[in-house]
Amino acid sequence: MALFPSDRKGGRTAMRNFYLSSTAVQTPLLTALFLTLILSLFVMLAAYGKLRDKRKSIMHLSIFVFVLILLSVLADAFSKMTKGLAYREWLPLPVWLLWSIVFAADLLLIWDMARLHRLGKQTLSRDSVKEALDMLPSGICYFTSSGNVKLCNRQMDSLFRTISQSDLQTLAELQDALSLCDTCSDVIQLSPKRQTYLFPDGKAWRYRKTEVKASDGALYTEAVFSDVTELYHKNLELKAQIKRLKAISLELKWLSDNALILTREKEVLSAKTKLHDDMGAGLIAIRRILNHNQTEEAANAIELFSRAVSAIKYDNDYLQGHSELDRFLQDARTIGIKVNLSGELPEQEKLRCVMILAMRECLTNSVRHAGSTSLHIMVEKTGSSISMQITNNGRPPETEIVPKGGLLNLYRHILDCGGTMEIQSKPVFVLTVVLPAAKESTK
Repeated sequence: MALFPSDRKGGRTAMRNFYLSSTAVQTPLLTALFLTLILSLFVMLAAYGKLRDKRKSIMHLSIFVFVLILLSVLADAFSKMTKGLAYREWLPLPVWLLWSIVFAADLLLIWDMARLHRLGKQTLSRDSVKEALDMLPSGICYFTSSGNVKLCNRQMDSLFRTISQSDLQTLAELQDALSLCDTCSDVIQLSPKRQTYLFPDGKAWRYRKTEVKASDGALYTEAVFSDVTELYHKNLELKAQIKRLKAISLELKWLSDNALILTREKEVLSAKTKLHDDMGAGLIAIRRILNHNQTEEAANAIELFSRAVSAIKYDNDYLQGHSELDRFLQDARTIGIKVNLSGELPEQEKLRCVMILAMRECLTNSVRHAGSTSLHIMVEKTGSSISMQITNNGRPPETEIVPKGGLLNLYRHILDCGGTMEIQSKPVFVLTVVLPAAKESTK
């Protein structure tokens, strides 16, 4: 039934309801209800997506609806009362009960706000995941099965803007931009196989794409740009060092070749000097024989003199332009060593040079340490390898031979060709060299 303020009669103050209260009592109550309504709306929005308990969500919605209805009814009555219009008492509740409802709702909402704050620190939200993803130094983006962007961090967005000067929307756009980056942007593709790209700021990024499966079974495409700038610069330094090492290797090879030539010439000069001394000794011996008629030493003197004359003869016959084998044989004749060579040396130049180097080393050592007059060399090809054995007719070694000096240098050359070297000291000296002929022939 419609009532008017002028028709209301006074009653007990303690039991007076909202409609019988004064404006000074009604206004704070309406204000408190309005603030409670705002607080319940805020809590309901803050709890959205964070709470999995449906009862809590229903409770927040119920409080909001109840406070909204209560505020609407009381505010409508208050507005009509102030204007002197007729109104209806929908909720004739005592003022103290309304205040109790407001306080209870506020306490419950504040409690839930505190619980949501604690829950927010203990659990990950969508915003916290996005913020953490944006802090990563790598560019990361997830695409749905249809190719649309699901989640993209700031680094990926910045890199894509550098490549295509636009926002990233689909996986196809990213693939097209990377394939055309050399012509459409300042980004340079360093390696198509490794998908490495050099950006204008000097940083190098490596791109990879993989399929990932979420906990709900949904498939996503993960696209990642990883910063490989340090590895890129280390690779450049490594290439520069390799280039310098190759130049040094060529220089060392040139020095090694010259060292071999100098060693050979030194050995020949030493042998010639010895034969020159022998020739002088032979002449002195012959003159002594002629002066004193001592015929018992004639044979030795004539042999020394003959070897010296032969050395001079063969030295005069040493012509330029001959092969290394001819020069070796010439040097052996000059020294006075007879070389018995059976078999043929390999056609490959590198293997041929290594074998002649071994022959020269044995020639020098046989004269210097064994006092030999002949050298026996046998070359044989067996399957995919070529072997060479060298021995002499001189004195056998007194102790086990350990490679050093010239033999050690020879061993290094043999290893460089992929071969092996074996030294036999007893009962006679034998040097065996085995080289892989098949490997060399494929070069």
